[in-house]
This record gives sequence, structure tokens and C-alpha cells, in this order.
Amino acid sequence: MIQALSFDAAGTLIEPAEPVAETYARLLSPHLGALDPADLKAAFPRAFNSAGIHDYGAHPDGDTAERQWWHRVVEATVGQAVEAAAFGALFDYYANGKAWRVFDEVTTVLHHCRELGFRLIVVSNFDRRLHSILADLALVDHFECILTSADARARKPSPEIFRNALGQLNLMAGEVLHVGDSSDADQNGPKTLGMEAFLLERPATDLRDFLDWVQIRRGI
Repeated sequence: MIQALSFDAAGTLIEPAEPVAETYARLLSPHLGALDPADLKAAFPRAFNSAGIHDYGAHPDGDTAERQWWHRVVEATVGQAVEAAAFGALFDYYANGKAWRVFDEVTTVLHHCRELGFRLIVVSNFDRRLHSILADLALVDHFECILTSADARARKPSPEIFRNALGQLNLMAGEVLHVGDSSDADQNGPKTLGMEAFLLERPATDLRDFLDWVQIRRGI
């Protein structure tokens, strides 16, 4: 019997309220000189995908490792060194709920999931800013646990973060369904432990489609 639902965060529950390239240009240009959002838009995916591993063992806590990784992403995106103060302003901006937007159907779907008796958890490749973000956006109370990669010191698709989530819930893999928008992190990752997963492909599918799938899986 399915007892709990596990949700990715960025791309699943929330998205940046403003295009990332525009935010980077607006907040970093005063420190680095004029930055073209079009150039940053092209550079960001390359920077994100080539930033290397999160070296959790080299840092005293997972959040520090995540912050250092993001510093590398930002520097690779803008193509130059970014001093701590400038990076800090950008990093702190994204800690505020005002920097994010909740997808339209999310609140309704979460309410429905809870009414059906499901336990809800977040499992996200995010640092601990996610806790305050979800609180600002009035989403945190839907979940009994918010587990970030900084908390777990492991990132999806590693089975370790999902194993941690199952431990938090005290459930077996077959009792939890996961949803997220990354085929690697959110589909391949949980499957290594035997968890079923729904791949979200916005705008073709959203969490209403996930809920339909969940109800079919549970026989509702």
C-alpha cells in the first residue's frame, strides 16, 4: 500500500519568479560591470552541468559544500571571478520566497494528497535555503519532512538521499512514490532502491497528472 509521496522542489513545486539570467545580470552588474542577460542565459546551463561534484567530505557541513558549488556555477556563468560579497548578495536573494513562484496547481494538489491520507515529504537537490523558501511560500506545513542534499550530504540520483528519506518516514521503498522533473535525478535515482517515480514534464504534464497516476497506483 502506498503510504507517502515524495516531491522534488525546483521545477516541481516552485520555479524562479524571474528568469535566472535577468536576476544574475541585475544583481551582479553593479559589482562586475554590465552583463548581458542573453549571454548569461546561454552560459548558465553549461556552467551548471560542468561545475563538478559537491565535495561534502571537504567541508564541515553539507550547506557549505552546496554554497561553494554554487559559487563555481556563478563564476562559470559570468566568466570571471566573483567576490564573496557579490556572490553572497545573489545567494541570499534566492533564499527569499519572493524570488520564487509556486506552480499554479501545487497548493490544490498538496491539499488533495493530504485529504487522501498520504504523508508528504520533499527530497531535493538544494541547500538549506529551501526550508525558509517553502516557509515563505506557505508550503512547508504540507510536509512532515524537507530533506535537501545539504541535509543528507548526498545528491539525487544517489540512492543515499532516498534511503535517508525512507528512514525519515520509517517506510519501505514500495510504500513511497516520488515525483520530479529530472529523468536522471528523479526517475533513475529512486528506482535504484525500488521506488516508483513519475517524471514531470512541464508544460505537457503537471502535478494533477501525478495525482491521477498516484490514485491509479493506490487503486482509488
